Amino acid sequence: MPLEIAICEDEKQQLAYLEQLVNTWLKTNSFKARVSTFNSAEAFSFAWCEDRRFDIFLLDIQMPGQNGIELARQLRADHDDLVIIFITALPDYIQEGYDVAALHYLMKPIKEYKLYEVLDRAVERLKLAERS
Repeated sequence: MPLEIAICEDEKQQLAYLEQLVNTWLKTNSFKARVSTFNSAEAFSFAWCEDRRFDIFLLDIQMPGQNGIELARQLRADHDDLVIIFITALPDYIQEGYDVAALHYLMKPIKEYKLYEVLDRAVERLKLAERS
């Protein structure tokens, strides 16, 4: 199953790092996928309006303008089967992560092994959703 992964992160270096980790994970697991990056929730929302192909979302919580929690609420309003993974430096938003049924809440600095574990779980969740 080809994966469509969106990374939404406003910090340029963090965005590049996450993209590198995700691509390494994809290559290691021989997954076919497309990874798209966005430097703001607004940039992502524009792309989402044009093409709703994504199934795994890595969302930074703290971004200028619309934050990751607000973006997740917007996504959840129409889609229950999306996999949302929050990435942040602050634990203050954990409750909101549960409110939008996020798969996981990763703290910065991101540990490779932890991201890979969460992405493995994301794929399993998508497979279960596909079967049902």
